[in-house]
Amino acid sequence: MSEIIPIIDAHCHVFPDVVAEKSKTAVAAFYDLPMYTSGTADHLCQERSKVFEIDGRRFQIVRQLICSPAVTPHQTGSINRFISELVKADDALTGFGTLHPGNADFAKVLEGFRNSGLTGLKLHSDFQRFPIDDPQMYPVYEKAQKLGLPILFHMGDRKLDFSHPRRLVAVLRDFPDLTVIAAHMGGYSHWSEALQLLLPSDKLYFDISSTLQFVDGDLMRQFLDKFGVTHFFFGSDFPMWEPEQELARLLTFGLPADTLQRVLHDNFMEFTGA
Repeated sequence: MSEIIPIIDAHCHVFPDVVAEKSKTAVAAFYDLPMYTSGTADHLCQERSKVFEIDGRRFQIVRQLICSPAVTPHQTGSINRFISELVKADDALTGFGTLHPGNADFAKVLEGFRNSGLTGLKLHSDFQRFPIDDPQMYPVYEKAQKLGLPILFHMGDRKLDFSHPRRLVAVLRDFPDLTVIAAHMGGYSHWSEALQLLLPSDKLYFDISSTLQFVDGDLMRQFLDKFGVTHFFFGSDFPMWEPEQELARLLTFGLPADTLQRVLHDNFMEFTGA
C-alpha cells in the first residue's frame, strides 16, 4: 500500500452548529452556487479522517486553516472566541480571527489575537462591504503590520468591486511590510487581472481555493512562474467545495511532484514556522 501524502487545507470556513445551515444557505445564495456541506466543526474534522485515493496515490489532510468573517461589528467577539476555542482544543487547526470595519476598538482586538491562539486576520470585503484599499482601513493594516499578523484577503467577485486585484496593488504599495495571503489565486473571476497587475513580493502569498474549477493548468503555471512556487497554498474553501474533488482537479494540471508537494503541504508549514 502506498504511503499517505500529507495535505494542508489553508482555506476553510467553520460555523457554530446553531447557525451552520443558515450560513450555508446565505453563502450559496450570495454566490449562486451549491455548497458541499454546512461547515460545522464536526464536518470540518471529518475531512481529516478521510484518505483520498486518486490515481494510485493516497492523500490525507493533516492541518486546516479556519476562519469566519464578521458581517456586523457585534459578531467580532463571538466569532473570535469560537475560532479560538476550536484552535486551542485541536492542534491540527490554524486559526485566523476576524475584524469588522465598524469595530472602533480594532487595535485591542488585534492585540488580543496572540493570547487567543489566532495567528492572522481574515477580511472578506464583499460580505463586510468595504473596498480593501479604503484609507479608513489603513490603520487596521498598519496595526497588523506592526504586530506581524498576516492578512488573508478574500479577493475578487463577479458582482462587486470591493476586492478587485487593482485594490490590492494599492494596499501592497502602501504597506510593503504587511504579509498578505490573496485568496482565490488573487481574484475570484479576475485571474487574468491578478496575474497582470500584482507584482511578486516576499510578503505576498496566494491560496488556490475556489479557483481550480475555473482555470486551467497553463494559467496556474503562469502564476507559479511569476510569483514563485513557494508562495502558493492549497485550499478548498470548505464548506463551499469538497476537498477531495479540489485535490483531484489540481492533480489534473500535471504539476511536477516537487511543486505539488510544496503547494499541498510544505509552503504552509514554512509560512507558519511549524
